[in-house]
Amino acid sequence: MSEQSKNLKKYIIPAMLANVSFFILTIIDGMFVGNGVGTDALGAVNLALPFVMIINVFAVLFNIGGITVTAIRMGRGDIEGANQAFLHSLTYNVCFALCMTFIGTVFPDKIAVLLGANQTYKEMVSDYIFWYSVFILPACLFYCFNGFARNDGNPQMSIKVALTCMIVNIIGDWITVYPLQMGVKGAAIATGVASCAAFLVASTHYWQKKGNLRVRPFKVQFVLLRKILLRGLPEMISETSVPLTAFSMNYMLITYLGNASVNAFSAINYTCSLFASLMWGLATGLQPLYGLSYGAKDDYSLHYYFRSGRRIALIGGLAIFALTFVIGAPICRLFGVDAASTPIVIASLPKFCLNFVFAAMSTVVSAYLYSTKRTQYAIPLNICRGVIFNVLCINTLPLIFGYDFVWYSMAVAEAICLILAIVLQKMSEKNGIIYK
Repeated sequence: MSEQSKNLKKYIIPAMLANVSFFILTIIDGMFVGNGVGTDALGAVNLALPFVMIINVFAVLFNIGGITVTAIRMGRGDIEGANQAFLHSLTYNVCFALCMTFIGTVFPDKIAVLLGANQTYKEMVSDYIFWYSVFILPACLFYCFNGFARNDGNPQMSIKVALTCMIVNIIGDWITVYPLQMGVKGAAIATGVASCAAFLVASTHYWQKKGNLRVRPFKVQFVLLRKILLRGLPEMISETSVPLTAFSMNYMLITYLGNASVNAFSAINYTCSLFASLMWGLATGLQPLYGLSYGAKDDYSLHYYFRSGRRIALIGGLAIFALTFVIGAPICRLFGVDAASTPIVIASLPKFCLNFVFAAMSTVVSAYLYSTKRTQYAIPLNICRGVIFNVLCINTLPLIFGYDFVWYSMAVAEAICLILAIVLQKMSEKNGIIYK
């Protein structure tokens, strides 16, 4: 087995398993809330998810930007420069988390209304946002520490962190939802406590000095702050597709198809979060391999990892789509979906998940571009993916082809984005790979 093949297994498998475990946290919340509180409570958590996803979007900006700079510098052998990127990203995380904690704990009612919660959902959405916000700081810190540990030669840390987070969350959800009868706020508290446990585990990489990165005083470099934001911007834009898609879908469903469809989408959205975690796990695992190869100016390895990533993405996307034809009914039982929403879930899950056939490939191309200093190509691709095509398709195609077509809207958007991704990648290499 070649060194490149070993690296693929070393980085991709832990990243995918870790991402799956993290997204299982959301699914666990849905299972306990749906079965222990009710279908309306499940819909309420789904309405609150765009707020949670916005926090994740900015965490991606700070962490992926810093991780990309760190990987390239480590590839060059610049350990001090890599550590500076880590410390600047850590500072971004702390400042942002404190700001969002203030907003989420002071204005939860206003945020719930802004997210489209009607009288059925408003109080539950507000409760979930408030208690989730209490734990934003440890959530951002564990995401930061875990991501940088993976690039610091410790990809197995992701699995340890993810398993800790998942086990604590399962126990916490059971205690808060059933014996304590705390409803959706109990699920939010359980997730927060799980984030604290994950942060403690991830921090061991640094205080035990298992790699090259250290937490220590440093002098702020505004040029480096700008570079981190620039490198993280493409993936941040891509991540905005999650809250924007959820918000747009919820709006169309609650406006034109009713509460049963909103509740059905909550189960579909939870299921898709698991599928998406595999897709993002693949890109996350490939990112340090791209960065290290680029920093070392290793053409062969860079092309090998890119070809392998595309192949895995294509096979995985097709497998996910095929799976959705047989898991609809089990998903409904898992989340306690009511009789009115069950047939909607079974019929609509394959339609909505068709998008993964195209999205997995686009995600690999995007990671390849932003990890190799081709931000000028990654940004327009991810603007189209995260902001333009998905919102346009969800909000316009159902008005043209009928409201039920809303379930196909994301597939159309991602198919267009894949074509754009291929074109931009070819354009970026018309004169070969340029190392900067």
